[in-house]
Amino acid sequence: MRFIAVIIVLLANTSCTKDYVNVNFQVEGASNAIIVRIDGEHTVPWDTIKVVENQLKINLPLDSTRKTFYYFLFNTGASLRIGIEPNDDISGYVDASASMTKYDLKGSKLSEQLLALYKPVLESSIIIDSLDEFRKLNKDIDSSQINMESRHYKCLENRYFSHKNEVLKIMEIDSSNLSNVFGFFQKVAAAPLFTSKKEDYIYFQEFGDAIIKKHRNHPLAQIFILERKRMLRK
Repeated sequence: MRFIAVIIVLLANTSCTKDYVNVNFQVEGASNAIIVRIDGEHTVPWDTIKVVENQLKINLPLDSTRKTFYYFLFNTGASLRIGIEPNDDISGYVDASASMTKYDLKGSKLSEQLLALYKPVLESSIIIDSLDEFRKLNKDIDSSQINMESRHYKCLENRYFSHKNEVLKIMEIDSSNLSNVFGFFQKVAAAPLFTSKKEDYIYFQEFGDAIIKKHRNHPLAQIFILERKRMLRK
């Protein structure tokens, strides 16, 4: 009888695990979105869905890894990335009116980590855009050109290191989170945050080992292993 009871519990738990995740976004500024599944180094177009009365509602299927990543591309050029796991239930707000998407969400550990890693990107983009605009407005002031360029470069340099430190702090909170893979390939003004330079080796080792140990067979982890070897020339 005890054996039968255990089987019943296992079957009940299995039946409660859905093969899809509910996603419910309130969307401003866009009328539709192309949804692409990220399969390691490949992307697979999955669906195009309309935004109806500012609502985007969809059930996204989990793949065999049970940690599945999707990319949303809105018709305005705005975009965002989410990751889903069993029992996630994602809801949030998306301002898709401009190419730099502003959004917030809850209900998914992977997606919340992706959002946290995206926030420094948004901040850097705002700062860089404001610096570029300042340069355009002042490009005819010859006497201050050298000083202005020097200040511009210094601001970019400061933002680069601030961005990098922010990303590292986010990764430290959950070092084995698979979403951290995306953090390693962020850029500031086309300059990669993490490179093959010697000072970055410790970060590739520390966070990379945690990701690989927990998710060794996931396609994203496999790609990270190969990329880390390439960048560090190991």
